[in-house]
Amino acid sequence: MSHPADPRVRAGYAACEGAARRTGSSFALGMRLLPAGPRRSLAALYWFAHEADEAVDQPGAPELAARRLDAVRADLARALAGDPSDERWAALADTVERYAIDPELPVAILDGVARDLDGAPFADWEALRDYCWGVAGAVGLASLSIFGGRGADAERAAEEIGYALQLTNILRDLGEDAARGRWYLPLDECARFGVSPGDVAAGRAGPGFSALVAFQAERARVFYGAVPRLCARLPRSTRACPAALAGVYRGLLERIAADPAGALRRRVRLSRPALAGRAFAAAGRALLGASA
Repeated sequence: MSHPADPRVRAGYAACEGAARRTGSSFALGMRLLPAGPRRSLAALYWFAHEADEAVDQPGAPELAARRLDAVRADLARALAGDPSDERWAALADTVERYAIDPELPVAILDGVARDLDGAPFADWEALRDYCWGVAGAVGLASLSIFGGRGADAERAAEEIGYALQLTNILRDLGEDAARGRWYLPLDECARFGVSPGDVAAGRAGPGFSALVAFQAERARVFYGAVPRLCARLPRSTRACPAALAGVYRGLLERIAADPAGALRRRVRLSRPALAGRAFAAAGRALLGASA
């Protein structure tokens, strides 16, 4: 796909790519495996999702976070209506148009992160899955358009990978979120394993905590099984990116599952060599048609 002719859009894509690199996120590594056009657009989508997250995660009263999110929502509406407020929003609008992304998907992402404002826990997996669809499944579907995937099978696989990534994020941030009064694991499953969110917030894992994490990790592993199904439905030029991203997050998941209590005390990370190794190994398997 050709480079955008509009200087404002070009500047916006450059700003979004720079923002992705500065976060140090695994997404930035995966983007490097894409051709220029999809890479720019995935960076714009990532920038938007990060803006939404930051609106609700920055310090301050819930009312302030709600106003910040309302401002992002207003900027999105302007961008989709053809009047972007700055060059980054111009790049996002260009991405939505170029790849025929359903404009309801970025709206769904904002609706998903808005769920963090009330802090109410999730009663069961169905409730958590609805949340995961907004903050991750909708991102997966928007990304699918950029990757060039089409069809119901590809859409289901993209959603499931979104669930896998979000469950990994939830397990990685469990201690930090609990200390902030946020709890994401289904309450009925916590009760089954005898885990109290209050105890976790106080740094007390309890005897059932490892079993609860193992249960959630296995659920995520099942969703990671969608990676080869997705890659088989993507052009060869783009399949390495989602495979690499999933490979990195699968590595994080296995680190957490190996030491659940340790994950409460410190944020689980992969070293840069390990991160790169997992990413490029998964990408290579995807290109060869093997399981990621």
